[in-house]
Amino acid sequence: MDFAKQVELAQFPAGVAVTVREVPAGRMFRAVQSGEGQPERGLELLLTTDAVKMYGAGPTVLLALERLKKAAEAGLPAVQEDGAYARTVFVGD
Repeated sequence: MDFAKQVELAQFPAGVAVTVREVPAGRMFRAVQSGEGQPERGLELLLTTDAVKMYGAGPTVLLALERLKKAAEAGLPAVQEDGAYARTVFVGD
């Protein structure tokens, strides 16, 4: 299943966009919420390569999206003034 379809099925709150990119340590997911006249809010979640090896690609992506969705429903943190996002990590045991 493609990533856009997985994000659609996760049913994030309105106005939340989710992207993913490859990084040396694994895959970096980013949930961003921005509204007119509102500061940008967002959270990054690093899904480590070890976690994917341990649990499998499908289940880890699903869990990563679920964690980001819960954070979005609770309220994403504001993006820092230097443009940095709050970050969390999903590692293998």
